[in-house]
Amino acid sequence: MCDIDKFKDFNDKNGHDCGDYVLKQLAKVMLNILRKQDIVSRWGGEEFLILLPETSLAGSSIAAEKLRKSIESTEFHYKEEKFNVTITCGLSVYNENIGIKNCVKEADMALYEGKEKGRNCVIAFHRN
Repeated sequence: MCDIDKFKDFNDKNGHDCGDYVLKQLAKVMLNILRKQDIVSRWGGEEFLILLPETSLAGSSIAAEKLRKSIESTEFHYKEEKFNVTITCGLSVYNENIGIKNCVKEADMALYEGKEKGRNCVIAFHRN
């Protein structure tokens, strides 16, 4: 799960059209970076849920970090404004024993841990 850092600022400063622009551009960057079999979906608001089939936690950490760095280094242009965007990602690995709801919940907990640690990072959920 990935969340755009300080997304509210784009809407407050430049209007909701700018926020929509950021969401669309970010989705394009994600689709260009990730593999063909990966699935990018908007989960709600400024959150994206990304499915990486047949990928370990270590592999998903590598993919998420590559994605984070790529987005951080992309300069976005909206009207007369130029700006950069950062994301925070929370990772979890699906397991039939925990189910999809708990997997998403774990990713969300890792995401919020990343937000608390200052944003613009990738945090993996580790089960005991």
